[in-house]
Amino acid sequence: MPLESSKNWIVIAEFSGSVYAEMAENILIDNEIPCYTKGDFLSTAYNINAITLPGGSVKLYIPESFKTQSETLLSNILPEND
Repeated sequence: MPLESSKNWIVIAEFSGSVYAEMAENILIDNEIPCYTKGDFLSTAYNINAITLPGGSVKLYIPESFKTQSETLLSNILPEND
């Protein structure tokens, strides 16, 4: 991923648990889109993955140049923005 390291990374989605975040990450990886997830303190410090905690979240990051393609690929699992 060295070519993308200098790009602007953005949050494409925020999930209330790691299950959907991991699904989204795998879809992007399968389509050769660089990405990574970052959980909140509880999920990373205590390795809490499959459950949803009140206020807990996992953010999915991508290079900004992949935003439109990522939104299309993830349209069925991205949380709705009300």
